[in-house]
Amino acid sequence: MTDFNASAGALQGEFARMSSFSVEDTYWGYIIRSGRGPSVGVMLAQAASFFFGACFLTASLGILLLPTLIFDGDLGVMRMAAAVLFGAVAAYLLWFASRGTQAEVHVDTSVGEIREVICNRAGKPTTVGCYGFDTIGGVFLDEQEPGGRASLVLQYRNTSQSVAVAEGTAAQLLSLRDRLGQDLMLQPRTSAQASAA
Repeated sequence: MTDFNASAGALQGEFARMSSFSVEDTYWGYIIRSGRGPSVGVMLAQAASFFFGACFLTASLGILLLPTLIFDGDLGVMRMAAAVLFGAVAAYLLWFASRGTQAEVHVDTSVGEIREVICNRAGKPTTVGCYGFDTIGGVFLDEQEPGGRASLVLQYRNTSQSVAVAEGTAAQLLSLRDRLGQDLMLQPRTSAQASAA
């Protein structure tokens, strides 16, 4: 009997570890955090952006602080323009480097839209995609991931474009799929039904 309880507890712990998404209710709807870690490509791009942004900022300040800047006539104007250009590139690269890596899906039931949002390191959200409820063609589980994991996916109209909402086991995602389907007034589908459509 204790062996069964121990194995059941280990199984529940495994399911809890595999479930990485969370749902937070708000006054306007709810927020779904997929829990998926950032991709290596995004992390490398942000690290490179930080490095080159710092380089461009240093170059911009160096050009501005040259002692001959004021006394060079026409060259002073060119140096000022180069400093402004380098400063703008540095600001853009540093903004990208400070941008967050964790995507969230905001289901706004008050206005009938779904937003893909990335929060920066200070918590300020940036909307990267916005879809009306009427543009969502389906809500389905993609169960083709290794290790028994599945993804909950929103299909944009009847195209191949989709929005990944959350990851976990199929059993964990069923209630979220049903909730989204009810909110969107759609019939939930599995990946086999979606590919047949």
